[in-house]
Amino acid sequence: MSTTFAKTGEIETVGAHNGKRLRVLHLINYFEAGGTERQAVELLKRLDSSRYDVRLAALRNEGPLYDEIANRFPAIPEFTFTSFYNATAVRQLARLRSFLLRHRIEILHAHDFYAGMLGVMAARLAGVRVIASQRNLRFSDRRAHLWGQVLINRLAHRVLVNANAIRDSLIANGGAAPEKIVVIRNGLRSFPDPSVNNGPSTRNELLSELRLEGKVKLVGMIANLRPVKGHRFFIEAASQVLTEVANAHFVLVGEGELRREIEQQAASLGIADHVHLLGYRADAARLNAAFDLAVLASLHEGLPNSVMEAMAAGVPVVSTAVGDAVELIRDGVTGYLAPPADPHTMAQRITRALTNEVESAEISARGRQYVMSEFGMQAMVEKVECLYDDLAATHSVPSYQSFKPSIW
Repeated sequence: MSTTFAKTGEIETVGAHNGKRLRVLHLINYFEAGGTERQAVELLKRLDSSRYDVRLAALRNEGPLYDEIANRFPAIPEFTFTSFYNATAVRQLARLRSFLLRHRIEILHAHDFYAGMLGVMAARLAGVRVIASQRNLRFSDRRAHLWGQVLINRLAHRVLVNANAIRDSLIANGGAAPEKIVVIRNGLRSFPDPSVNNGPSTRNELLSELRLEGKVKLVGMIANLRPVKGHRFFIEAASQVLTEVANAHFVLVGEGELRREIEQQAASLGIADHVHLLGYRADAARLNAAFDLAVLASLHEGLPNSVMEAMAAGVPVVSTAVGDAVELIRDGVTGYLAPPADPHTMAQRITRALTNEVESAEISARGRQYVMSEFGMQAMVEKVECLYDDLAATHSVPSYQSFKPSIW
């Protein structure tokens, strides 16, 4: 049975390959708590081991998410480098090429920019089929990254994106050939119905941790502390919200280079007592149940996991209108939208959500129903498996008959 793809890049039917298991190597940057890493880990947990011989490698084996798959992948090779412009990068490229040949890898699935750059070049040199993943509209505004992403997508046999907005942008800007692009939406982990889950206990635990008492409003934002996540606009909006909702507190979950800058901004606005930075939390998704409102302030996005998880937890969401957040949220129906980099409008949306509890409850119920019906984790896994089958069927399998150990 063959796998087919629609012209839009969406998978139409589930295919299957015959005979031996396909050998698939996943290459990831690291295992920090980010959306790309979370999706990769959830995929690795669920791929059918009777059909795929799945291997795993990383540029650096760092980060808390590795613990979740350590039993399945107890030892993974690392291909660490700090720059593409030195001899170390060349050595790691050679090592990865040799690894692909020695282990007879048939498909390399690269996650994110740096893994993609190393992975596509090594795979092409080894004659191995390669899938590059792009989960954001752009990695950064640096020219080297923009050109690097173009190179990755041109060398890859397939470009896996998680949002229609990314596919449309790639096609419009010539970033990848349309026939290469495959859209597979993020999978959503199972969340209990908010009417029967442990939301009250989670909230009480968080209030105790923050040393807050009384009737407070908790506004949460789960995002790594990086410029693209728009924290400075969120903090500015928070200062405006507090003029209308004095009992609001703003909880930031995530770690990154902007922590000190955010603390200084909150202090300069006189709202430091209302801004709480929790850093990395393994229970970040569970904390949604403690929030009265979740916020995404990103300047650009693909398909934001944090929005999906908040909606699944039955929490109303205010999000910037970026990427496929606009497909998740219909303004005033399944959530609230604000333009990116517009703290005034964001403050208005946050204030509306916090002060109109009946409307917010109706919106959160519709939002939960939508994401739970459209973004199942198993559906994501099955579509990735179909992608592997399609690639195996439409591209010749690498020949190892004359392979001899490489000196690389």
